[in-house]
Amino acid sequence: MKSVNSEQQAIPKHTEQVISKLLKQTLFGSVLLFLFVVLLARFFQEPVLDISKAFIEFTGAFGVGIAIFIADSVHIFLPPDTFLMIAVAAGLKDWEVIATASIGSVIAGTFSYAQGRYLLPKLDSFTSFVRKHEEKLEVYIRRFGFWAVVLGALTPLPYSWTSVAAGALKMKFRLYLLAALFRLPRFFLFYYLIKLGWVGGLS
Repeated sequence: MKSVNSEQQAIPKHTEQVISKLLKQTLFGSVLLFLFVVLLARFFQEPVLDISKAFIEFTGAFGVGIAIFIADSVHIFLPPDTFLMIAVAAGLKDWEVIATASIGSVIAGTFSYAQGRYLLPKLDSFTSFVRKHEEKLEVYIRRFGFWAVVLGALTPLPYSWTSVAAGALKMKFRLYLLAALFRLPRFFLFYYLIKLGWVGGLS
């Protein structure tokens, strides 16, 4: 409980400050991602193409959705945009990538929500590991509710941990799911950002 209170004190007093900080991080991260993709296309085109084609040949288009499901449900740092990059380099259809990525991510978030709601209270070993991360995000859920999950879906606020916190605090599932659907515009925008960087790097 003390850690939750200390996190509450650490959050900026005004909502505008919190959102402004997250939006700045999102913008900064987007620019870095774009530049990184341009560099990959310009200087590492062959190995990226080889890896991408091998991945898609082995898994098919659905492999992108499965990989993003894993990235968004296993609580380690594994950027889902890695697999958008693979899909772009492999030349998959736009709608196919955005649809499978979004579906995989929303299912992953639902899995994390279920962990927080049903598994977290029952397993002591699981709880001791998860609480370290989940308590930090409980503060956002208590403060912003539905919009905390939206921020997790769109910004660098960790989506999987936000989903766990939403489940632990027993947010209504329908409300959670509505917020999680904001992953779709997030993948739409980042997919085309990556595609623009890849095409720009090749030209």
